[in-house]
Amino acid sequence: MIVKNEQQHLARCLASVKPHVDELVVVDTGSSDRTVEIARQYGARVAFFSWCDDFAAARNFAIDQVSGDWILTLDADEELVVDWADWRSQVAPEAETMAYWLQLTDVNQPITPLSTMRLFRHTPALRYAGRYHESLRYQDSFVGSARTRELTGLQILHYGYEERLLDQKTLQRDIPMLERIRLSGEMTLLLLLTLSDAYLRSNQLEAAQSCLSEAFERLSPHLLTGEPPRDKTRLSAILFAIGDDLLQHQQDFETALLVCRRGLEWFPTYPPLVHLAGRLLQELGFPLGATAYFEQCLQLGRDGTYQQHEPFDRAFMTLWPAYDLGLLYLHLKDDARAAEAFKLALSFDPNYAPAQEGLALIQGATG
Repeated sequence: MIVKNEQQHLARCLASVKPHVDELVVVDTGSSDRTVEIARQYGARVAFFSWCDDFAAARNFAIDQVSGDWILTLDADEELVVDWADWRSQVAPEAETMAYWLQLTDVNQPITPLSTMRLFRHTPALRYAGRYHESLRYQDSFVGSARTRELTGLQILHYGYEERLLDQKTLQRDIPMLERIRLSGEMTLLLLLTLSDAYLRSNQLEAAQSCLSEAFERLSPHLLTGEPPRDKTRLSAILFAIGDDLLQHQQDFETALLVCRRGLEWFPTYPPLVHLAGRLLQELGFPLGATAYFEQCLQLGRDGTYQQHEPFDRAFMTLWPAYDLGLLYLHLKDDARAAEAFKLALSFDPNYAPAQEGLALIQGATG
């Protein structure tokens, strides 16, 4: 793992993984707290790397410190959960399998789990690429599905940063680093989304919108032709962010509809985009059409047929569409269905004040 000033999390991470590995390698990139001391207390071999605004370079340096045949990589704010003590028997001996996907769950946010490539062979053919969103590559190309497998014996819990620390990290490291990458001409669509999110967390709305506008300009030829870009990394989330900004902040409904329509063609079971379509139709005065999309969100959640490789807030297929249905039925003067929808919303979150108020309004009118 690579670390910097992680004394708050590191002990939990190392305690979870130490009984299950042959060696611990911690690469420090400039800590000023007790991070290095804690790592050594757990028997980790500590190496030092001079930070150079390049996560892939740091990861590859860490790989070079490892002596074993397989590498498990974690972040300090994560915890390894071993569901099956004999998990090593799942690791295939054949040379074709290069890496394994592990399920990662964020315990601090209500988002869906995601699969992440964290266990891989120690071979020169596997290296990280990407200065910010580093990803594992096989011979300079994406590791194809034929060379990867799912590993069910291990899971990762991600605790993340407290909001205060996240904001501090964003201001002090992420935004300047991402802007330097932007100036270098190496900015991907995913990095534009990341920078936009960072600006939003820093209450810099105009700067966030400029990132989304740049992403939209790059995507415009694909939106017009219907041919998705080659790199689809988090494309569904990028399209949602652009469409949400067009609807919520710019009120450009026509362009938002184009983004949403293409997004649903490419990712028909991604609940945030389905919900966005409902919001757009609701705003444009088509309540029956909006109802169908909100119902679809709820159905995706009930059936579990939603797009599962892209994490998102579960409320997109529970609380929010249920509440929006309540509002729509109120508008249609169908108090019975509105009350049913508000009650459904409260079954997901009993303390959700807007649904409580909607239900009270109906009960007051009928009482």
